[in-house]
Amino acid sequence: MPISSWILLAMGVLGAADILFFHKLAHNLHAHPPARAELITHSLRGPTYAALFAMVPNFEFHGAWFVALMAVLAFDLAISIADFWIEPTSRRALGGLPRGEYLLHVFLAMCFGALVYAVVHEGGAGLGLPTGLHWIESGPPFLLRSLLAVMAIGVLWSGLSDALAVRRLARAAP
Repeated sequence: MPISSWILLAMGVLGAADILFFHKLAHNLHAHPPARAELITHSLRGPTYAALFAMVPNFEFHGAWFVALMAVLAFDLAISIADFWIEPTSRRALGGLPRGEYLLHVFLAMCFGALVYAVVHEGGAGLGLPTGLHWIESGPPFLLRSLLAVMAIGVLWSGLSDALAVRRLARAAP
């Protein structure tokens, strides 16, 4: 799924910018107790995107595997809705959500819609095939696959870091 892979690359770059500039530098969410619920949503996103970054550029999804891929995308949509719902309360004491982060979220949401479309367009025919997960020999370029593999590790680490921050903030709560 080459188009889906390129969209995932764009989402990975935008997501990394969101984490670095807004979650870490601007608001330091790991040190902000009201951000616990938001950090839970972020911790769920880590393994979700690690799976997408690792699997989408490298495999064809047939039958139930295609349904599973769509379920992962639906789960990510649910995470996003919960995150958007929680953020105003989480960030109130910090002056609210910065405008730049809000705009970044709009771009990420647009990319997500494009990703879902691309996955269905590129892989939807797999739904009617016997269930199987098949390695793609000649798919997206090696460099793109490699970048997404690195991003998979990075987003998994970020999600784990967020989960550990939730635990630490819960212990520190009065």
